[in-house]
Order: sequence, then structure tokens, then C-alpha cells
Amino acid sequence: MDGKTFRYASGEMHYFRVPRQYWRDRLHKMKAAGLNAVSTFTDDWDLVNFIKLAEDEGLYVILRPGPYICAERDFGGYPAWLLTVNPNMKLRTSDPSHTFFIERWFKQLMPRLQPLLYGNGGPVIMVQVENEYGSYPLNDPTYLVWLRDLYRSYVGNAAVLFTTDGPGATYIKRGQIPGVLATIDFGPSKTSVNSTFAALRQIQPKGPLVNSEFYAGWLSYWGEDFSTAGIAPVKHTLQDMLHNNVSFNFYMFHGGTNFGFTSGSGSSSVFQPVITSYDYDAPITEAGDLTDKYIAIREVLSSHYPAETIDIKNLTSPKGNYGTVRMSGVVSLMGSPVGMEPVLSEGPVSFEALGQRYGFVAYHTKVVNPPRDPSVLQVNVRDRAIVFLDNKEVSVLQYTVINETPLPPTLTTGQTLTLLVENLGRRNYKMLSDCTKGLISNATIDGVVLKDWTVVGYPLNSADIVRVEDMGTTEGVKLPAFFTGQFKLDKDVEPLDTFLDMSCWGKGVVFINGYNLGRYWHLGPQVTLYVPGVYLRPYPMTNKITLMELHYTHPNMTVTFTEKPFLNKTINNFCSM
Repeated sequence: MDGKTFRYASGEMHYFRVPRQYWRDRLHKMKAAGLNAVSTFTDDWDLVNFIKLAEDEGLYVILRPGPYICAERDFGGYPAWLLTVNPNMKLRTSDPSHTFFIERWFKQLMPRLQPLLYGNGGPVIMVQVENEYGSYPLNDPTYLVWLRDLYRSYVGNAAVLFTTDGPGATYIKRGQIPGVLATIDFGPSKTSVNSTFAALRQIQPKGPLVNSEFYAGWLSYWGEDFSTAGIAPVKHTLQDMLHNNVSFNFYMFHGGTNFGFTSGSGSSSVFQPVITSYDYDAPITEAGDLTDKYIAIREVLSSHYPAETIDIKNLTSPKGNYGTVRMSGVVSLMGSPVGMEPVLSEGPVSFEALGQRYGFVAYHTKVVNPPRDPSVLQVNVRDRAIVFLDNKEVSVLQYTVINETPLPPTLTTGQTLTLLVENLGRRNYKMLSDCTKGLISNATIDGVVLKDWTVVGYPLNSADIVRVEDMGTTEGVKLPAFFTGQFKLDKDVEPLDTFLDMSCWGKGVVFINGYNLGRYWHLGPQVTLYVPGVYLRPYPMTNKITLMELHYTHPNMTVTFTEKPFLNKTINNFCSM
């Protein structure tokens, strides 16, 4: 850098997973760990302000604009409305319907970032072209060169362009772009760092060695154990990289939260939706607290970088314990005023065909053929469908698990069959043509195709929640349904971060004061939802909680605020009645 030897020690933080009021706090803690750079993907929030805050904290910025970012984000960071424009769009290729929108987006994004590039006096030293393209089943070198040239038209020589791929030779060769620095990603390993970089050195003999995603933790899926990474292996590989002059970026250094419906799903043959928390077992927790892993990393870095004078003793913030709140029923989802205008269709239609990105869609039709004993319903769903007969739940279907279910022997001609489909997150990795949501095939009962559907969407945006809250409460609402509760903080008490314990509830979504905290699910491993203090209202204002519960409620109809998160338990095993 500027003619002098330079190495960066970076940490990944996704500003769109953290309330903007906390950006400076998290960046300050990253600087206090001994890092000199922060890495982030772009999204639709105030990226420019985030970069300027990083500069104020003395951090360089590594920018990863995509358009594909993965990051366990719904649809890998692509906007889902692309599937409304063209459901057959060939993503991450030279498909003109794809490149048209990238070019249009760059015209909006890149001029705002150009003044922030290092060569133009800003803190952005690195800009990534695509992301782990070597792992993508399709391979379009023409697209990669086109994207490189598009970047160069804005970046020029003001920052270093780079790619990131897995450490294997096949990944590197498939993802490499001529004239762009190739880097790799890997986590803690007993294998020496030099051995891990061997394949890259065969393909790129010269240039700096960079680990663009050094995994200090890992992501977690619903229904599986919470993922962790031990401190000792992280320290060992970190020391090895420092001794071998490797620049690196911790992924993640602070994970944050998949608020709302933003979490994606994995690439396994079995559907794997990502949990709401993106804590990632990172050195800085979801709520911004410092961990033992943070302390260990700071100690290692201090032996190679000038020691930071920042006192970290007071960098962990207090949490609020606001007790228990009683919830009351409001209205059944499918009888509520938040549904979109019904669409009549001979066959099922997707979320995207309705112009809906997230939430739920209800598909209603009549049983017309005489039932058998038992009758069998067959249909392919993305991602999860609750099956109702005359508004009574009789079964659940889930993507890549089962696509048929027996119907009860009480089935009769003329009954209303309803499938309430939930979008649990589009694929974020290796996604090809399976990202549309809803009923994705004709539905049959005993082989007879069902027709004449009435389709109603429930996006559950903030405006919908306000309409629900304005309705007042009702006893004995039929599930799926909305429930509300209210509470006030004590006088002269500043709102603090807290965690909402959803023990003994089934599955649903939580809103606080109009903010979508994300999904909860009795499968675990996540039991509590992170509630940023900045989402709460101080005394004497009232705080409002709204749930949309699908299956069953707490026997006492309550939720509880707690000072500690529980991210590795199942709700059923954890709840106390």
C-alpha cells in the first residue's frame, strides 16, 4: 500500500443484519480487537453511511457488492422480484434478462461508492467480483469477464478487484477471472496454511495470499444443533496465517440477526432453512457482546499488530429483563383484513406470479371427486404447507421431505381444501431454478387434478401488523391466528437489548412495535429472539407485541423477556408450563 508492505486483518460484519444505531458500537469493538479492516456485502440500506463510520473508526473497508453474495441471505442477495419479471432467468450468467438488471443496479450503486474508494481518498481498499463462482453448477466465463469489465468501468485502479473461492483447484479454476486477484476461503484446520494455499499457488504463482472468509464460527439451521467452532483451532490457524504473511477476513466477526423474512436456505437435497439468529458463534455475539473467542483473537493479534489502547472491560452492554407479557387473540389469519385481493386460477400459482416475495399464501379449492378410504393428497410445495379441511388442520407437507399425505376418513365431496404455504427462505447457495415459492405442481386427490383455486397472499408487512393491532382482542380465535400483548418499561429506565423467550409456542413470526423480529419454531435450536433496545419505546409509551402463530399457543398465553439468549435448545424441551 502506497509503496509499503501491507497486510490486512479484517472482520466480516453485515450492516443489514444490525440496527444502524449500533453500527458504530460494533465497528468500535472490531477495532478494539486489533483488526484494521471490515468486510461487508451490499444490500438496500445506507451503505455509504456505514462505510464512513468504518473510516471514522480507523478501519479500511472490503466491499463485496455481488450481485450474488450468498451470506445465507434469501435468494443469495438477489431481489426476489426478479422471479416475477422472469421466473426462468438464468442467474449468474450472461442471460440478457439477468445482466440488464445488474447494469441498471450498478448505475445507481457504484457512483455513490466511487468517492469512497481508496484511490479516490476513501477507505475501500478491496472490491469483490462475484462470490464463490467456482462452486456454482453453471459456468459462464463470458459472464465473469463481462462483470469484471463492468466493475472496472467504475472502480478503475482505485481499489483491488478480487474473487473468492474454496481452496480446491477446481473451485479456483472455475471462479478465477483474468486480471483479478484470486483469493480462497477456509476455516480452522490442522493442515498447514501453506498446504491449504498450494492449489492457489499453482494457478496464481505470485501475489498476496488472502483468506477472504476465515470461518470463526458457522451457520445454523432449524431442526439441527446450534453450530459452534472451538477457540483453540481458530487461534492455531490464525497464528499460522500471521506467521505466513496472509491477509485474512474473519467470517463472521459479528453476525447479527436475520430480521424479518431475510434468512435463506441451504443447498442440501433436504431443505435446510436458516434460523433467525445469525450469531454464527462469532467473536462478537448477536447482541454485540464480547466472547472468550474475542479475547483469544485479540491476544493473538496483539503479538503482530500494535496493541490497541481501547479498554474493552466496559464494552459489554447490560440487558433487560422485562418479565412476562400476556397475549390475547385478535383474529384468525385467513379471516383477517391483511390478505391480498383473491386471485382466481384454474391451477396453483406461485408467490412470484402474485408479485409476493415473502410471508404466506393460502390456496383454497373444493373437493369434487368421491373420496376413498384413505384418500391421498399429492402436491409439491415450497416450502411448507399446512393442509386444512374446512379450516381444520389435518396435515403438513414440506419441500424435499414428503409430497403426499393421507386425508382423514371423514373426507367428503364439497369440503373446502386449503393449503397455507409458508416461504421459509429461498436458496442462498447453488440456487438454480428452485427458488419460486408456493404450490409448484398441480395438486391431486387420488390422482384427480384439483382445479378452480382461490389464492390469497399474506405478506405480513408492517402496515398489515398495524391493521391487526387496531382491531382489538377476541377470545377463542382459530389458528393460525394473530395474538397481541402490551407492556411498558419502568419510569426513567432506558430501553435495553433483551431476548424474547418463545417457549411453548409452536411456529410463527413475532413483531414488536412494527419491527419483524423474525421466525420462531419449536424445532429449535433457537428458542429466544433478539430484541434490540432501539426497537423498544421508553416510559410512558406502550410497547406492542404481535405474534402470528400457526399451530399451538403457550398454555398460559404468555411470552417472557429474558437477559440471556437460548440458541441451542428445542422449544418443547425447554418450555416450562
